[in-house]
Amino acid sequence: MPFCLLEKQAVTEAFTAVDNRLIFNYFPDAPRQTVSVYLMGLALADRDEENTVSTMARRLNMSEQDVMDAFLYWEELGLVHIYNGENPTVTYLSVKEGQNLLRKIPKNKYDRFAKEIQRIIEGRMISVNEYNEYYTFLENNLFAPDALLAVAQYCVDLKGNDINYKYILTVARNQLSKGAITADAVANNLNSQQKYDDDLKLVFKALKTNRKFDYNDREMYEKWTRDMGFTADTVIAVAKTVRSGGMNKLDVMLEEYFRKGALSIKEIDHYRTEKDQMYELARTVNRSLGVYYQSLDPVVDEYISRWLQKGFDPDTIVTVAKYCFRTSVRSLAGLSTVLDKFYKLGLLTTESINKYIDSMVSNDKKIQDVLAKTGIERNVTPTDRRLFRTWTEDWGLSEQLIMHCAEKSVGTSNPVYYMTRLLSDCKAQSVTTVEQLEKLSSPANAKTSSRKSRSVQEIEKHDYTDSQLNALFTDLDQLEI
Repeated sequence: MPFCLLEKQAVTEAFTAVDNRLIFNYFPDAPRQTVSVYLMGLALADRDEENTVSTMARRLNMSEQDVMDAFLYWEELGLVHIYNGENPTVTYLSVKEGQNLLRKIPKNKYDRFAKEIQRIIEGRMISVNEYNEYYTFLENNLFAPDALLAVAQYCVDLKGNDINYKYILTVARNQLSKGAITADAVANNLNSQQKYDDDLKLVFKALKTNRKFDYNDREMYEKWTRDMGFTADTVIAVAKTVRSGGMNKLDVMLEEYFRKGALSIKEIDHYRTEKDQMYELARTVNRSLGVYYQSLDPVVDEYISRWLQKGFDPDTIVTVAKYCFRTSVRSLAGLSTVLDKFYKLGLLTTESINKYIDSMVSNDKKIQDVLAKTGIERNVTPTDRRLFRTWTEDWGLSEQLIMHCAEKSVGTSNPVYYMTRLLSDCKAQSVTTVEQLEKLSSPANAKTSSRKSRSVQEIEKHDYTDSQLNALFTDLDQLEI
């Protein structure tokens, strides 16, 4: 059995892969010969030949016991597993994602740090676990021990000796994210934040908060004023409007105003007025449609604000909502579809929409009269409207001619179809009025019919190419039906 093995997740081919986390977080502090043993074993792990402890010892000019001692070092760090049976084997373990990269810390490396941080936090004894947390942070990050001491001193000054180590490390990680990794850089950052203390006192007074402000409060205030661009007066003015939730609620409100581009007191007042109006509009629309939402936030965000941005005024939205309710369209999504259609037609006001509806009602009355002439008694359908629009707008035929052809369709099996054929013949012969139709004599009509028959025969005989037919139907696709 081979001496060195690879865990399945770590198997590679043709080359030896070394996880960068090993290079950055383990190798720098490991004794040189243990690194040599680790790499040699890794290279031999997927080979069958010469994969023995004696081969490794010979290649590295080490004793077999030295090789095993080196693997014991890596086993302590959780990177290999040693099976001490009749034939010892070493299994390389993959470095799991998110694994805490603890290293073997050289003796006495942090003695000075340990003494200094205990001096700073003098009100209680620091536990072994807490020391390990500090050491792990320092080992895994390019953060100077003196910089962490500066953070600890700041936190103690702010919170007192009962400060939790998690709070200290949170502040340290925040400084690390800002690129401050030395004691001087950290001190400059933390000291600069203290200039906000007088302003924070006024903010806390506006919030009616009695607690002491801390590092997080200073961070938020710095974000509002430096990163977002709010003035101190604006922050205080908004704080006075906070009813509950304190600094977190104030942060949420300022984030919202920032996203909406409202940075001054005047802009915020204008935005809040518009927002109140949008919520009131949302309530009115919901009542008009007969729907209820426990929270109006999604209604405003997904519908109301979008309709207003398109140019619809509130009265128009409410009017269309009422029309929708009467026609059984009783959802916000359905109302949105109707408004989108009006928007496409350029109808954004109640007046223009009512004119459009009036014209539809008038057209429906004309279509109803045409259907009655053919002997059909039913409601007007969308198909009827499309046909009437084709006859009048596309073909340019007069309403009198349409009524005349409707009368001629009475008694046929499908009056609308027969009437459409008659009107099509009129279009083909450029006949647009009843007078023009009457001037055509019966013999002439017969000749025309004869010519049409020959024309149909010729079309049927014509051999169109696929390319010609494709061109025809591509052109038809461009027509708006």
